[in-house]
Amino acid sequence: MVTCARPEDDSRTWRTADAVHIDVRGLEAPEPMIAILRAIDAGEVDTALIAHLDREPIFLYPELDDRGWAYELLDSSCGSSDCEDGVMLRMVRWGS
Repeated sequence: MVTCARPEDDSRTWRTADAVHIDVRGLEAPEPMIAILRAIDAGEVDTALIAHLDREPIFLYPELDDRGWAYELLDSSCGSSDCEDGVMLRMVRWGS
Protein backbone atom coordinates (compact mmCIF):
# COMPACT_ATOMS: atom_id res chain seq x y z
CA MET A 1 0.00 0.00 0.00
CA VAL A 2 1.27 3.47 -0.90
CA THR A 3 0.85 6.64 1.10
CA CYS A 4 -0.70 8.95 -1.42
CA ALA A 5 -2.94 11.56 0.19
CA ARG A 6 -2.91 14.72 -1.89
CA PRO A 7 -1.92 17.86 0.03
CA GLU A 8 -4.60 20.21 1.24
CA ASP A 9 -3.35 23.03 -1.00
CA ASP A 10 -4.65 20.93 -3.94
CA SER A 11 -1.34 21.01 -5.81
CA ARG A 12 -0.78 18.42 -8.52
CA THR A 13 2.67 17.41 -7.25
CA TRP A 14 3.84 16.53 -3.76
CA ARG A 15 6.48 14.49 -1.99
CA THR A 16 6.12 11.66 0.51
CA ALA A 17 8.82 9.63 2.23
CA ASP A 18 8.85 7.06 -0.56
CA ALA A 19 8.20 9.06 -3.75
CA VAL A 20 7.31 12.19 -5.64
CA HIS A 21 3.63 12.10 -6.62
CA ILE A 22 1.98 13.73 -9.60
CA ASP A 23 -1.78 13.77 -10.04
CA VAL A 24 -2.73 14.11 -13.70
CA ARG A 25 -6.32 12.90 -13.39
CA GLY A 26 -8.82 15.04 -15.24
CA LEU A 27 -6.32 16.31 -17.80
CA GLU A 28 -7.02 15.79 -21.50
CA ALA A 29 -4.63 13.64 -23.54
CA PRO A 30 -1.73 14.11 -24.11
CA GLU A 31 -1.32 16.41 -21.07
CA PRO A 32 -0.87 13.59 -18.49
CA MET A 33 2.01 12.09 -20.46
CA ILE A 34 3.57 15.51 -21.08
CA ALA A 35 3.41 16.41 -17.37
CA ILE A 36 5.01 13.11 -16.33
CA LEU A 37 7.79 13.31 -18.93
CA ARG A 38 8.42 16.96 -18.05
CA ALA A 39 8.95 16.01 -14.39
CA ILE A 40 11.31 13.18 -15.38
CA ASP A 41 13.24 15.20 -17.97
CA ALA A 42 13.61 18.20 -15.65
CA GLY A 43 15.39 16.05 -13.07
CA GLU A 44 12.79 16.87 -10.41
CA VAL A 45 12.50 13.22 -9.37
CA ASP A 46 15.31 11.88 -7.19
CA THR A 47 13.32 8.89 -5.91
CA ALA A 48 10.36 7.03 -7.34
CA LEU A 49 7.65 8.91 -9.21
CA ILE A 50 4.07 7.84 -8.63
CA ALA A 51 1.55 9.10 -11.15
CA HIS A 52 -2.16 9.18 -10.34
CA LEU A 53 -4.01 8.70 -13.65
CA ASP A 54 -7.54 8.22 -14.96
CA ARG A 55 -6.51 5.15 -16.97
CA GLU A 56 -3.50 3.02 -17.80
CA PRO A 57 -1.04 5.15 -19.80
CA ILE A 58 -0.11 2.69 -22.55
CA PHE A 59 1.46 5.38 -24.76
CA LEU A 60 3.72 6.46 -21.89
CA TYR A 61 5.47 3.08 -21.59
CA PRO A 62 7.68 3.38 -24.72
CA GLU A 63 8.73 6.88 -23.62
CA LEU A 64 9.72 5.58 -20.19
CA ASP A 65 11.65 2.71 -21.79
CA ASP A 66 13.53 5.19 -24.00
CA ARG A 67 14.47 7.27 -20.95
CA GLY A 68 15.62 4.30 -18.87
CA TRP A 69 12.72 4.18 -16.42
CA ALA A 70 11.06 1.02 -15.09
CA TYR A 71 7.37 1.08 -14.13
CA GLU A 72 4.67 -0.92 -12.41
CA LEU A 73 0.96 -0.49 -11.82
CA LEU A 74 0.03 -0.21 -8.15
CA ASP A 75 -3.09 -1.04 -6.18
CA SER A 76 -4.98 2.26 -6.17
CA SER A 77 -6.82 1.50 -2.94
CA CYS A 78 -4.92 3.37 -0.25
CA GLY A 79 -7.67 4.27 2.19
CA SER A 80 -8.05 7.79 0.86
CA SER A 81 -10.58 9.17 -1.59
CA ASP A 82 -7.64 10.83 -3.36
CA CYS A 83 -6.56 7.55 -4.91
CA GLU A 84 -9.68 5.42 -5.09
CA ASP A 85 -10.46 6.34 -8.70
CA GLY A 86 -8.11 5.61 -11.54
CA VAL A 87 -4.68 4.04 -11.77
CA MET A 88 -1.42 4.57 -9.96
CA LEU A 89 1.85 4.00 -11.82
CA ARG A 90 5.16 3.79 -9.94
CA MET A 91 8.22 4.69 -11.99
CA VAL A 92 11.91 4.48 -11.09
CA ARG A 93 15.06 5.09 -13.06
CA TRP A 94 16.77 1.82 -13.93
CA GLY A 95 19.56 1.13 -11.47
CA SER A 96 18.01 3.29 -8.72
